[in-house]
Amino acid sequence: MTTTQLNTIQVFEHQTIRVGEKINGGVVDEQTFKALALYQERQTTKYFSLVYNGVKFSHYVGVIQVGKLTIEILPKADKVNPSDPAKWQMVLLEMLAQCGLIKVEHAGLGNVQLQANNITDLYFGRFLYNLKELIISGLPKKYLTEESNQTTLKGRLNLPKHLRKNGHRPERFYTRHSTFDYDHLFNRVLGESLKVLAKIHLKPYLKILLNENLALFPKLSAYQVKEQDFTQLFQTKKYQPYYDLLELSRLILFNFSPDIRSGRHHLFALLFDMNRLFEEYVFHQLKRLSNDRVKVQRQTAKPFWQRRMIRPDLLLTIDGQRFVLDTKWKVLQSNSPSMEDLKQLYIYCEYFSAERGVLLYPQVYGVKNTEVLPFHTEQAAEQTKKGQVLFLNILRENGQLNKRLGEELLKIVG
Repeated sequence: MTTTQLNTIQVFEHQTIRVGEKINGGVVDEQTFKALALYQERQTTKYFSLVYNGVKFSHYVGVIQVGKLTIEILPKADKVNPSDPAKWQMVLLEMLAQCGLIKVEHAGLGNVQLQANNITDLYFGRFLYNLKELIISGLPKKYLTEESNQTTLKGRLNLPKHLRKNGHRPERFYTRHSTFDYDHLFNRVLGESLKVLAKIHLKPYLKILLNENLALFPKLSAYQVKEQDFTQLFQTKKYQPYYDLLELSRLILFNFSPDIRSGRHHLFALLFDMNRLFEEYVFHQLKRLSNDRVKVQRQTAKPFWQRRMIRPDLLLTIDGQRFVLDTKWKVLQSNSPSMEDLKQLYIYCEYFSAERGVLLYPQVYGVKNTEVLPFHTEQAAEQTKKGQVLFLNILRENGQLNKRLGEELLKIVG
C-alpha cells in the first residue's frame, strides 16, 4: 500500500485497518473511527464492518473521505502480496469509464484529469468545470409568481389580502406579480451541491474552481433537496441538455453525510459494489460486439415464487443458441465452484430455457476453464442442461485492464 499524499491512504477490498495504524503517512485516528462507525450505523447497505479497534472493508470499492482523510478502497484480483495500488487504481478508473459510470474525456478538463488521483477528484472536477461553463453561458431563468406588499401597484392586486393587510395603509398594495428570476428548483439543486462541496476538504486546484463558482453563482433561497426533485427535473425536457450536471449533483448531495455535532468530520462516500461492476464490465464488453449473430441482455427477470423474481446477470444468444452468464467477483484457486453457485446456475438455465449456463470468475491463479459438462438429471439427453466454469483475464500481461475480454469470452463460449 502506498499513499498519494499525506492525508490519503489506499487499501484493498476485504482489508482490515486499525485505529492508529500508519499506512505510509496516513492514519485513522479515534475521531475518524467514530465518524465511520456512525456512518455505518445509519446505512442499510454495509460498505464495511466494525471490528475491534478498526474497520474491515467488504466488496465495495471507491472512496470514503472523512474530514481531511481520504480512504481509497481498491479492487484486488491478483496473487501478489502486497498488490500495486497504482495499478489497481488505474484498473478501477478504467472499468468505471468503460461502463459509463465516470467520464474522463472532456475538451476542457485536461488540467483536472491530469491532477486527479482518485474517483472523487474526477467527479468533483467535472461538476465544477461544467457548472462554471453553464454560469458563464447563462444559468436558466424562470418566471416565478410572487405575492408581496409593494409601495407601487405592480402586477395584479390581491384584493382580499390587500384589504386585510392594508386597511390603514393606503400607500401599500398587496399584489400578485411575476418575476424572471434564477431562484427556482434547477438552480437551487446546483447551489446546494456547491454548499456541500464547500464543506468537503478539496485539493487546491478543485478549491480554486469551487471558489470561482461560488463567486459567480447567484444568491438563492436555502433549500432541502429531495430525491423526488431529481425525478421532476429529469422529466422536464427543458433540462435535458443538463442531465449530466444533474447526475453529478445528485451524486454529491446524496453521498454526503454531515457531522451535525462538531462539523469537523463531514463524510463523503462514493462506493461501488465490485460484484455489480464486474457484471457491468462483462456486459459492456459483449454489448459492443453485438450484431445479427450475437445479442446480449442483462437483468432479465421472471417470476420465481409469489412476488419474488429471478434474475440472471446476463443472457447471451449466439446464432439462436441461448446462454446464461453468471458473473462472480470471487477469487478461486481451483475450477470447483461452490454448490450454491452451481445450483443457482442450473435454475437460471431451467427458467430461461438456456442450453448452457456459464459461471464467470476473474482469473488469478492460472486455473484452467472446465469443459462443457452436463447437469445430472433424469431428463432426456437432448433436454439436459449443461454448465461451464470460465476464468476471465481482467488484466493483460502488462498489468493494464483487458479491453479484449469480450472477444476472448465469445471465442470460448461460441
